[in-house]
Amino acid sequence: MPPPMNDTNKTNNSAALWRRLAAIIYDSIVIAAIWIVVGFIVLSAFGIEQAQIVENDAVVMDPWYRFTLFASMLLSAFLFFAWFWTHSGQTLGMQAWKIRVQNTDGSAISYWQALQRYVLAPFSFLLLGVGYFYMYFNADKNTLHDRLSGSVVINVDWESKALT
Repeated sequence: MPPPMNDTNKTNNSAALWRRLAAIIYDSIVIAAIWIVVGFIVLSAFGIEQAQIVENDAVVMDPWYRFTLFASMLLSAFLFFAWFWTHSGQTLGMQAWKIRVQNTDGSAISYWQALQRYVLAPFSFLLLGVGYFYMYFNADKNTLHDRLSGSVVINVDWESKALT
């Protein structure tokens, strides 16, 4: 069981960029596994024959299948992150790298904040990492999506905190 969330929001307690990126890599592996299961479920629901159509002697995916698969993948990834962020503040990757997302007062983030983080974080990364490197140019050491969602990502020192 993880230690209780605390209200520590010191600059020196903000999670380092390398820890955040390592957690992203770990979580990407978990998300890939979830997407394999989701893809199998969606394909089973459509049936292999219904998922493909033939146009100009080429086999292509049915647009409804593509839409359903894409929407299911987005939803499953959001549910993964939202569940962990709103309950323990840590995804599996964040647990491995001892970091946690929380509000500045130490409380768990809301589903609305989780949605904001989920939508904004890819833009932080896709804009050549500007949203992540933003943390080096502000006193709080928060990324752009941290600031916009009103959350912080902190280091968790497992050894010094009592488990409850």
